[in-house]
Amino acid sequence: MASNPEIYMMVLSYRLKSSFYSLTAEKREAMSAATSDLFTGYSGDLVNHHSYRSMRSDGDIVFWYSAHSPEAIEAVKFSLNDKFSAYMRPNYSMISLYEDSPYLKPGNVLDDTLRQQPLKYFVAYPMSKQPEWYLLDYEERKKIMAEHIGMALADPEGRMVRSYTTYSYGLGDQEFVVLYETDSLAAWSHATRKLREARARKWIVNETPIIVGILREKLF
Repeated sequence: MASNPEIYMMVLSYRLKSSFYSLTAEKREAMSAATSDLFTGYSGDLVNHHSYRSMRSDGDIVFWYSAHSPEAIEAVKFSLNDKFSAYMRPNYSMISLYEDSPYLKPGNVLDDTLRQQPLKYFVAYPMSKQPEWYLLDYEERKKIMAEHIGMALADPEGRMVRSYTTYSYGLGDQEFVVLYETDSLAAWSHATRKLREARARKWIVNETPIIVGILREKLF
């Protein structure tokens, strides 16, 4: 099987400025349309793109998108800032590489996993592991991760969640960015609680901030 091409992934959170809340309904409608048009203009460069209302108190809008080049990722970010800086400002971002897991046999075409019909809710957060994790023998790490993956697949609520593990060694302040889609935040929370029992939890050192968003076609 041919290897997957590079896929760069961006999670970009924005906080709305006070100037936004002075806009009329018509101007907000126009801003929603302009956002949609912006992403449509980059559709030939992007693998996927989705827009969400954030549930965090320190963020209002979340964009999740991916591309085969860092230049496309940056171009979208620049365009968003250039076009909407009067009404919103970026408050958090995470860039990463979406690649096959080193603990699983390659199977899916990664582009295809990103082009599925989106689910209602989106969760993303950074993650890092203790240095001791990388000093374990590879086969031991593989065994530990197999337990973790097996628990997720065996859980009926876990099977309601799409997961994407992405890698950001040297690209950001974290080692991983983990992303999820689900139609039930309750199922997601229950599955997460169950996975706290996995042995792999022993080496995890950071999982904040957790970004939760609700899918929106009309953002504003």
